[in-house]
Formats: sequence, structure tokens, C-alpha cells
Amino acid sequence: MRRKNPKITNIPNLPSPCTGICSMDMQNLYCKGCFRTRNEIGGWALMSNEEKMDVLKELRLRRRESRNTESLP
Repeated sequence: MRRKNPKITNIPNLPSPCTGICSMDMQNLYCKGCFRTRNEIGGWALMSNEEKMDVLKELRLRRRESRNTESLP
């Protein structure tokens, strides 16, 4: 069972990572701007800060993976 991180629960709601570049990558099924899936975008307002932090960690991985695949010939 995961313990809640008090630092995450004591801060105000985390803002959306939306960048204003709203275009779905149909191959990877996430937004080309913020790297969230449709479910993550639609559910953001209902997520707890802990859930949002989990999504943000995943977004970093997706962004990094996207950069790595863009540099391939």
C-alpha cells in the first residue's frame, strides 16, 4: 500500500500541463503539446494531486521518448 506524500497533498491543486498546442498524435494516442492521453486530459480536474504527479512523471518519460525517436534516421 502506498503512503501519501504530505508534501503533495498540502499544496494547492496542480495546474494543467497544457501548452496550448492541442493536436493528437494518432500513432501514440497522446497530445503533441502536453503528451497527455485523452483520458488524462479529460480527467485532470478530477484527479488528486498525487494522481497528477504520477501523470506528470509519465509525461516526462513520453517527452524524453519522443525526443529520442525524433532524432533517429
